[in-house]
Amino acid sequence: MREAIGPSRGATVEIFAPEGEARAQKTYNSRLGILGGISIIGTTGIVTPMSEESWKRSLSLELEIKRAAGLERVVLVPGNHGERFVREQMGIDAQVVVTMSNFVGYMIEEAVRLGFRQIVLIGHPGKLIKVAAGIFHTHSHIADARMETLVAHLALLGAPLALLQLVSECDTTEAAMEHIDAYGFQHIYHHLAERICLRVMQMLRFTKTPPVCDAIMFSFDNKVLGSNRPIVEIAREMAC
Repeated sequence: MREAIGPSRGATVEIFAPEGEARAQKTYNSRLGILGGISIIGTTGIVTPMSEESWKRSLSLELEIKRAAGLERVVLVPGNHGERFVREQMGIDAQVVVTMSNFVGYMIEEAVRLGFRQIVLIGHPGKLIKVAAGIFHTHSHIADARMETLVAHLALLGAPLALLQLVSECDTTEAAMEHIDAYGFQHIYHHLAERICLRVMQMLRFTKTPPVCDAIMFSFDNKVLGSNRPIVEIAREMAC
């Protein structure tokens, strides 16, 4: 700009985002109360599209808005499927639901920073199993260990070697779940939900007043697989 107008002149600059309002419908803007256009994140106005830090910050902003509205309990889900399950199968108001994407540890720490008293992690085993192994960033480029975690905890529950071998050879959690069902070890999901909560509490062990943590896992056909305690209790508390 300075090169174009010279050193002795000023200019009024208008930043314009073509089709901003339409594009904003594909973002979290409406959840954050930003309507009529698209937001530009950051004090500098310079955005790295889909950068991890800007993505995390946009998710954290939603937490901040929920807390500012007086909410003390929050449901964290990996994505839209989790939000739909919470709304349709548990009857929980979508207002208490926040997407955490793959940033489980970051969003838990943000919820603690903001003073939430209860955190409920709800998702498909394909994501949440990793948390049971102490993996708090669930993107596959960080870590996987889904089958190893399943095998280890199935073994702790006394599963036969044949089942352990079948699970260890699976490429997807869904495939492993079919073998688990066939062998009658569906109680593994309750066990894993308890383990997830234990891992979260270990992560927050230096927190002065840690929140209550719960975990619920569901299948792709929206059936509850397991939870650390009765799901009706959790749903009732989230409605308060």
